[in-house]
Amino acid sequence: MECSEVGNDEVGKAVRRTWAVLLAVPLAASILLAGCGGDSKTDASRSSIASSSPTTTAAPSTTSGSPTSIASPVTDPNIPAAARAYTPVGAEAFVRYFYSQLNVAWTKPSSGLLSALSSPSCKSCAGLEATATDLVKKGQHYDGSPVTIVSVNHLGEGIPGHPEILVRFTQENRNVIDEAGHVVLTDQRKQGKFVATLGWSSRGWSVATVKSLA
Repeated sequence: MECSEVGNDEVGKAVRRTWAVLLAVPLAASILLAGCGGDSKTDASRSSIASSSPTTTAAPSTTSGSPTSIASPVTDPNIPAAARAYTPVGAEAFVRYFYSQLNVAWTKPSSGLLSALSSPSCKSCAGLEATATDLVKKGQHYDGSPVTIVSVNHLGEGIPGHPEILVRFTQENRNVIDEAGHVVLTDQRKQGKFVATLGWSSRGWSVATVKSLA
């Protein structure tokens, strides 16, 4: 299967591929994840949900064989204090911040915001960043925040030190606009959910994997 696509609207196709992964379209998303290297599924077994107390504790060292916790070489200096805590609440806050930065990256547009918050091995994150980069390159942008986070819930840790966060979101009805003010494409309003797995390092949290849920 060819992962690259041809056509006149590369940005539009990149956006549609991104949302296909996030919304877990039954056939298309599974093909994209398998053929184009989507994030691996996390272990189905989870530990019991940890306390959501905001009290910080020392982070354990990363164990071998776990999802990567290596942060991007550049760390976002504007991460809120709440999203820097090594706690379940901190993990939830970090995921909320990640998707608030997605909105900035696609509406401003701006590149580099998402790579600073994700592991280099997070392929779904790389897809989101690639869309931001394409928007910047082509002088296009979303006319409003493309995603609204409905809820985030800490599920536990399939692998110690790697919290799994269930995210329910809304893909908003938005347009992508070019420099002349013309509509390049339109996203329809849809509901979706996925599980984001985080990693921890001396730089703090980073998104390690994103797994779509039907």
